[in-house]
Amino acid sequence: MKRSVSFRNALLGLIVLVFMPWASAQQGGQAGSSAGGSISSGSSARRGTARRSGSNSQSSQQQQRLQLFITGSVVLEDGMPPPSGVVIERVCFGRARKEAHLDSSGNFGFQLGTAAIGSTIPDASEDTAFGQSSTWNSSARSFGLPSRLSPSPSMELTGCELRARLAGYRSSVVTLTGGQTQGQMDVGTIVLHPIAKVPGTTVSATEMQAPKEAKKAMERAEKAFRENKLEEAEKSLLMAVAAYPRYATAWFALGQLYEQRRRVENARLAFSKALEADGNYVSPLIGLGRLAAVEQKWQLVADLTDRALALDPLDFPDGFFMNSLAHYSLGNPDAAERSARKAQRLDTSHRIPQVHLILAGLLQEKRDVAGEAEQLRCYLKFAPRAANAGQVQARLQELEMSGVAALGGHPDPR
Repeated sequence: MKRSVSFRNALLGLIVLVFMPWASAQQGGQAGSSAGGSISSGSSARRGTARRSGSNSQSSQQQQRLQLFITGSVVLEDGMPPPSGVVIERVCFGRARKEAHLDSSGNFGFQLGTAAIGSTIPDASEDTAFGQSSTWNSSARSFGLPSRLSPSPSMELTGCELRARLAGYRSSVVTLTGGQTQGQMDVGTIVLHPIAKVPGTTVSATEMQAPKEAKKAMERAEKAFRENKLEEAEKSLLMAVAAYPRYATAWFALGQLYEQRRRVENARLAFSKALEADGNYVSPLIGLGRLAAVEQKWQLVADLTDRALALDPLDFPDGFFMNSLAHYSLGNPDAAERSARKAQRLDTSHRIPQVHLILAGLLQEKRDVAGEAEQLRCYLKFAPRAANAGQVQARLQELEMSGVAALGGHPDPR
């Protein structure tokens, strides 16, 4: 069956929205909000009660409004509950805070508020060095730097990730969105994988070797970034790599800043410098792949993401998404479907709903009408306000009107 030109164009048109971090409409962000805003009915965790911050009624109302209860679960990669001792951490701009322990079923829940109004964050503790699972190391998960950061209640979530910590295991991460400030947020399932299976790293080994002067410059860059002072952040990062030319984390952060500011060649050079400094550091490969995707250099995207995912097949669902889109565009449907399915499994918070469109296109070619319709429904569920939602809805209605999908997806007789 010949590929539908309009549907293919719709898929390739995702490049601007997905891979350009400066795009104004981010479908993945919409999906994150949809997924993050759902309430889990199956979690055993119960909503807690925050301490009152005073007798002032306005302050009490504000405190109540900003309380957010986060729930989720943790499993081993074979689906079994993990052993005891797992700690849930919230990592924000390089600082890790213990938030919760698991119950006997592998579920967790904790309350999040705003410290300025006396909210309770259980067992807040240890800071990691800047760069340890920080925003700089997570561009693949966030599709680039946020367009702005300003003090607000949502800063409790903005730039933050959840992970599980257990000796001998590596955790998948859930990127939190800053839009929700109250109610209950179910973040889905965090998966623990044995460390030995992952040769690549999300944290550069050069971080520990950086001299004090370079680390101080990185700290200043972090502060400037959080205040949305990108020019100051750039100057500090340049000072960091000048003090320590093999500072892969700083080079990668600089690449993200350049990408955010549309300085593509500078970003490409910075990502390449990060990779030269640490060949097992996966994030720069993903960054280079994203730049190549914007330019529709699909063979290069496939090569870069193949290399990245061979190093780390656990932490980069968007790497699998890019790999799938590249192979789809190159006419390699089997490779495209394998990567799309892996992206789906890893993207537990549904930040990349576009992967459903790739699968829909592949299933359309197989004349699996029911399968295509189901993928389109999933896309609309997780990205209801996407720019191409109308086009996707029209295609779904066409399938449903044919009556084939409702009959179990028998092959299209045409």
